[in-house]
Amino acid sequence: MDDIEWDRTSDSWKALIPNRNFNTFDVSDETPEEYQRRLRPRFRIPIQVLEQWLYPLYYDRTSTNNYGWLDYDKIEFVRQDMCLAQLRKVNVIRAYQRHVVEGSRYQAWHQLPCTDRDREHWIQNCTWRTPPLILDVSSITQEEIPRYADIKGRFQLVEGHSRLGYLYAADNCAVLKKEHHQAYIMRYAAS
Repeated sequence: MDDIEWDRTSDSWKALIPNRNFNTFDVSDETPEEYQRRLRPRFRIPIQVLEQWLYPLYYDRTSTNNYGWLDYDKIEFVRQDMCLAQLRKVNVIRAYQRHVVEGSRYQAWHQLPCTDRDREHWIQNCTWRTPPLILDVSSITQEEIPRYADIKGRFQLVEGHSRLGYLYAADNCAVLKKEHHQAYIMRYAAS
């Protein structure tokens, strides 16, 4: 991460850094579970959020620019139902829109390019196995959002772009028999 991006990040984002060596396989890397235990005294972040977002994508430039400025000491993560109409209105940043569009083009469950375990979950439950992460933009004042961040609308998809596309595909093909789907909502906690 270059100095400019690092300067854009909050102290709390810097504290979320995982102990990983991305250049080689390193047995000293902490596991997601160890990562969560280390963070627990300061942050309450569900393991599924760590596994899908912060652990693998902490150094991702798009994550850093769009979400590294947030104050994670004030953030809460709440698992809740969202209806399909709400999920259709979730903003997707430009950098990852193609993942949603590509995912939405599939015509049948067997075409989904995901693990067998995930595909079976889609078939049996008509929803994703791991709820995606969505930022509740309304919990942030517009003045707080930096100009360089690609954040718009009421809800912003942080992670789960392919899954959102698969959900759209299932709905487009009229095989979706479920109206509500779980998501992790990331938002500033009420004071």
